[in-house]
Parts: sequence; structure tokens; C-alpha cells
Amino acid sequence: MQQERPKSNFGVAFIFTVIIAAAAGVFILLYGKNETFLLINGHHSRSADFFFSYFTHAGDGLMWVPLGLFCIFFKRKYLVAVIAGILISSLLAQFLKRVIFPDELRPITYLAENFPVHVIDGVSMKRLHSFPSGHSSTAITVALLLAYMINKKSWSLILPLLALLAGYSRVYLGQHFLTDVLAGMCVGIVSALFSLMIYRSFLKSINKKKDAKHAVT
Repeated sequence: MQQERPKSNFGVAFIFTVIIAAAAGVFILLYGKNETFLLINGHHSRSADFFFSYFTHAGDGLMWVPLGLFCIFFKRKYLVAVIAGILISSLLAQFLKRVIFPDELRPITYLAENFPVHVIDGVSMKRLHSFPSGHSSTAITVALLLAYMINKKSWSLILPLLALLAGYSRVYLGQHFLTDVLAGMCVGIVSALFSLMIYRSFLKSINKKKDAKHAVT
């Protein structure tokens, strides 16, 4: 029977991610939706413009492709968790964005007339469907699932930080408010947990079938 390894290092990643999300929530409570956006978007430089215009793609839906390939070649038993993660995070984020909160405007639409929004040349600016941030939900879901697969303490800290950086990039680039990013992080946390629950149920089902087969033979 295949034994599941300890989850202590995933616990580190999960708790660290929740702490990051809570810190973002406190920041929003202290300064508000608009001010937190202006604090992040307003502090810019040429080097940061260059970095974040590329690093923001760490939250693209295409990030599921290398994760899926990683599973296929090195961690095949986790492919169920990845497929579940794709479906849950994508459907939940899009349902919230387009059905529950379809009228939430992006910063460039909501603030541009009254506040200066820093825009980078070459970065396509979206104007609608702001809440939640799909990039943030993808980045967090991928980070937590990958932390679970790797199961090393160092990566359990590094991966959530990289996901946070992807979320930060969305505010820096003027694509989202910090409230959108926080909501996306929450979607990512929930998606990762449900995906791992599905994976563990699948693993138990496989092990039961193996045990039943061995009992018969």
C-alpha cells in the first residue's frame, strides 16, 4: 500500500500564505482600497517597471502547463490535484468575476479621472471585471500545490513569496486593486485545499482497490 508522506512542510506554506493574506487585509483596513492602490502603483522605477511587466506572467493561466508537465515527468501521482486545481481556481475566480461581481471596474477606469495611475508602455490595460484577481488566484494555487509536491521547508516559504510578488505586480501595473489581489489569494487558498482533498480521496480509493486486490490474491 502506498503511504502518504508527512504534510508538515505544506503546513508551513499554508500558514505563511494565510499570514501574508492577513497582512494584506490589515493594510487595506488601515489605508483603504484606493489609498493602498496608490501607495503601491505610485512607487515605481524603470527597473521595477521592467521586472513586474514580465514577472506578472507568473500568474498567467499558462503556468498550469509547466506544473502539469512537472507532474507528468516527475510527480505523476499528483496530476489529479493539478487538474482539480485548474478547474476549481479557474471556475471560482471567473464565477466571482463575471457573475457575482461583474460591475467591478479596474483602477484605470475607476481612478484615472481623479488620480494619476502609473501605466507602463506596452502593457495592455484592462478596464472591467476587476474582482477578484485571476492572476493572484492562479499564483497562490500553483504555489501551494507545488509546495505540497516538493515538501521542503525552504520552498514552502519561497513559493508563497513568489506568488505574493505576482499579486503585487497586478497592483503595481495598475491592473487591480489590492482588494482584488486579496480576494484572489483567498480563492487560491481555498482552491488548493479542495484540490488536495480531492487528491487524497483519490489516493485512498486507489489504495483500497489495491488492498482488495491483494486480499483476493
